[in-house]
Amino acid sequence: MEKDTLESIVSFLKQDELKNMNMLYFMENNPIHSLERIGDSVLLRGKSDQRWVYISTPDEQQLNKVLGLLNEDDRYFAVVEDWMLPLLTEGKTILWQMSTMKLVLPDHVKLREMHDSRIASLSIDDAQYVYENSLYQGAISPDYIRSRIKNGPSAGIRESGKLVGWAMTHDDLALGLLHVLDDYRRRGYASALTAFLIRLMRNQGKIPFAHIEENNFKSMALAMKSGFRQDRRVHWLKIQ
Repeated sequence: MEKDTLESIVSFLKQDELKNMNMLYFMENNPIHSLERIGDSVLLRGKSDQRWVYISTPDEQQLNKVLGLLNEDDRYFAVVEDWMLPLLTEGKTILWQMSTMKLVLPDHVKLREMHDSRIASLSIDDAQYVYENSLYQGAISPDYIRSRIKNGPSAGIRESGKLVGWAMTHDDLALGLLHVLDDYRRRGYASALTAFLIRLMRNQGKIPFAHIEENNFKSMALAMKSGFRQDRRVHWLKIQ
């Protein structure tokens, strides 16, 4: 049988772009170590801040076949659906796990017209400042922020030249890393930054989406107010 090409695998994944957008967008923005199709499943290994493993599969039977191809270097897993967790972690120790709700912005949702000259894409020079003022220093690094500014859409808002709020996309182009300095909150900046990023994503032909921890009520409320709709619960984890 002829080996699947990158183009044929991408075409296969796009048959269900909503389900596979994380993998598809990650492949566009990060080095791929290995990619193969097993029946109706796809196994991807790629590098961003970690060596991530992505699995797209329709059922438990096919997932078991994919799991048989994993090796001891496969420790970080991205966008694992609820039903996949028991099989993936059976006999393993979970060293770290983050669980979120995946939210997607439907095509029919319209954005308000907005013209604010204070909002623009971030520059590499902003990376260290963003890191120093981030609430997620335990999960990100200055290098990760630099890579996201360089390789993905970003947005910053400035007052008198000072960066007071920002948002970016992660390595799979999920909207995130949204933050507004305390003294500048309640001015609508979070909504404005989100809308700016959404426009950039749509202009690139991408579906805007985000991952939010379900107990993060403020971010969840902002996303729902912006028109996002809940899709499915997904997990990132490190196992051994």
